[in-house]
Amino acid sequence: MKPVIILVNPKYGGNVGAISRCMMNFGVNELKIVGNNSIIDKEAEIRAVHSKKILNNAKFYGTLQEALEDIDFAVGTSGAVSGDKNIKRIPITPKELAEKHKTIDGRLGLVFGREDYGLYNDELELCDLFVSIPTSEDYPIMNLSHAVSIILYEIYNSSLEKSYNINTNKASKIEKTVLLNLFGEFVNKNDTIPEYRKELCKTIFKRLISRAFISGKEAHTLMGAFKHVKK
Repeated sequence: MKPVIILVNPKYGGNVGAISRCMMNFGVNELKIVGNNSIIDKEAEIRAVHSKKILNNAKFYGTLQEALEDIDFAVGTSGAVSGDKNIKRIPITPKELAEKHKTIDGRLGLVFGREDYGLYNDELELCDLFVSIPTSEDYPIMNLSHAVSIILYEIYNSSLEKSYNINTNKASKIEKTVLLNLFGEFVNKNDTIPEYRKELCKTIFKRLISRAFISGKEAHTLMGAFKHVKK
């Protein structure tokens, strides 16, 4: 099920517009805002570009608790993390959340706090998990819309892992052997390559093919190119 984005008292309409845009990028369309609809200003509409329908359909709530009433699993987010001194702020990473997302039943709510103060401790208590994006200690707090983008990307990418390989058949051992032999013939008959470099070229090409995990179609395309040069 697609996650629901919940913004708690956002301060800048531009951020809200940018968030709606990245939501559309990753196939998420439900936006909840704790606050009033004045945040959907001209700047929000400009930054939203073609995702204005998400802004138009946004729902507004007086408190986070009200926004979470129909949410089965809530995930709080923040750049401010802690250890044993504050258990509420011991986080998991967006990648770990993406894996856990596959096992969650019901509606998942991703809760993002204010641009300046984030989520308060009592708001984190309403959440089931706490997520934080690993960043440099020199500047650990990210822009709100950027943080939303990273977390949605991880969830979206995790859901597509299998899809990218559905129509891709890896090159077989025989296909790679034929390709390497054709390249070897090409190198051996190429007078512009010094003799002492030919074996090195063949070794490097073999390593490149091994690291690349090329598909059968890619292997045959290269074979065709070397056969053409050979002729």
